[in-house]
Amino acid sequence: MKKSLAILTGFFMILMLTACNETAKPVNESAAGTEKKEAKTEESSEMTLEEVLKKSTEASEELKSFSVKMDMSQEMSSGAEGENMNIDSVIDMDVTTDPMAFYQKMTMSMAGAEESYDIESYFTEEGMFLYAADQQWMKFPKEMSDELLQMSSQQTNPGEELKKLQEFVDDFTFEQDAKSYILKLKADGEKFNDFVKETAAETLPPELAANGEMLDNMNIKGVEYEIVIDKETFYPSVLNMIMNMEITAEGQKISMKQNMNGQYSNYNKVEAIAVPQEVLDTAVETEM
Repeated sequence: MKKSLAILTGFFMILMLTACNETAKPVNESAAGTEKKEAKTEESSEMTLEEVLKKSTEASEELKSFSVKMDMSQEMSSGAEGENMNIDSVIDMDVTTDPMAFYQKMTMSMAGAEESYDIESYFTEEGMFLYAADQQWMKFPKEMSDELLQMSSQQTNPGEELKKLQEFVDDFTFEQDAKSYILKLKADGEKFNDFVKETAAETLPPELAANGEMLDNMNIKGVEYEIVIDKETFYPSVLNMIMNMEITAEGQKISMKQNMNGQYSNYNKVEAIAVPQEVLDTAVETEM
């Protein structure tokens, strides 16, 4: 189950692209008064969704760094045993693209537990380092960090995914306000299942991608996205996602609802990410 959750967490970035020939509708246009309508007309852009996404893709290809704050909740239940698990996470991350690296701080809490867990981590060409509840920096095998960085590198340059997502063009709504373009998608899982699995197979490390049984046992019941793109920079400022899915693992069916709200900032302002010397000196090597 943990591996399947990792697929979805990485996959959400790819769904930022699609194509459409409609121009964006002003938000709350029907409810606005005459003066507001005139003002919105002056502010409105006549760019199509296809044009907005092309510019956003081009801007992303030149991106050097960014920060993201993510609030995520996961509700999991197993019908067979009646077990329920609710997990809330707050994640702050700085990312650089050349070289690919990121620094992350995460606070995770579980319903019914008195304590929360703080996890700090570095992912760089020097390796993958993690500081968790046992108050000890751990260094993971280089193969793991290399694979993770390779996956992250692919996901931060998603222009090649545009053609694959054209089949979902009719599922998007396209709106705008004075500062942003607003993209919304609501689709049933049946339509997205094959695409999710194909994308996961392409972005996963080879040994996990070869696990066809794991992908076959993943069923996307429904997905909703809200993507906000800044009109001036064409960088995404907000990405919200709700996903309902089922995973069959070891003969048990697990239902999961994931709600994620991400806010992006600090574009091209993050300094180079390096593992502190103290971490390099004290980290204990571990195997997975």
